[in-house]
Amino acid sequence: MSRRGSPVIRSMALGFILLGFTPILRAQDAHDPVQVQAEAETLTPYQAALFLYKTGRYDEARTQIDAAEKNKPGDLSTEILKARILTELGDFAGGEQVLRPLLTPDGPLDVQLALGDLLLRKRSFDRAAKYYSLALQARPDDPDITLKLVYARIGASNLLEAGQYASHLTPLDPKNPYDDHASYYFAKAALAQATGKTQEAEDDIQTARTMYGITVANRYLKTYLEVFASSEKTPASDITPPALLKSAPSGSNP
Repeated sequence: MSRRGSPVIRSMALGFILLGFTPILRAQDAHDPVQVQAEAETLTPYQAALFLYKTGRYDEARTQIDAAEKNKPGDLSTEILKARILTELGDFAGGEQVLRPLLTPDGPLDVQLALGDLLLRKRSFDRAAKYYSLALQARPDDPDITLKLVYARIGASNLLEAGQYASHLTPLDPKNPYDDHASYYFAKAALAQATGKTQEAEDDIQTARTMYGITVANRYLKTYLEVFASSEKTPASDITPPALLKSAPSGSNP
């Protein structure tokens, strides 16, 4: 597969997108350390670990989840959260070691998703796609799982398959305006970024932000940026993925 465009230029272009959204991410994720600590002290070890994990205090979350694990050995939710904390700390081997014994022939779904997310962060895109595919079998209409499959196939330079998954996503449904369809716009952005259409990708993300607000956009933006974080894995290619089959509603700007 031939590549189009300098990896450095593509990386710089993505950097400009990241610079534009970094202040938003910081504003959204800013937490007073004293307040975080005070709130964590009122919770059980598991609750404190979850709270610290969500506020980005991963080292402290690790301490709390270890305590929770001692209090309730073998608890599925505790083990999954521990693996997610280890993933954020970059301990992919440790996280995978926690998750693999929890897998069964048909799930559990949360374990499959946690393992897929770990492998996506590890940039093991083909392996991530395997677990996302299993999860999608259990929840075939889940747009977020579908979006992660789009990311995994883009990461593996399989834009044709990425486009096929993306074609199942839909834009905002005017009849259900509060449904979260941001996955559609982030899938469009990912396909555009993967084919070197940086401005189109940025426009799609801005559309998602406008339609769904900063909180929702930030939730999706973190994974999007992680997928394209390495210039050597930015899979811009000469293969044009199929267009999304669903069109955006009249008056919107997909």
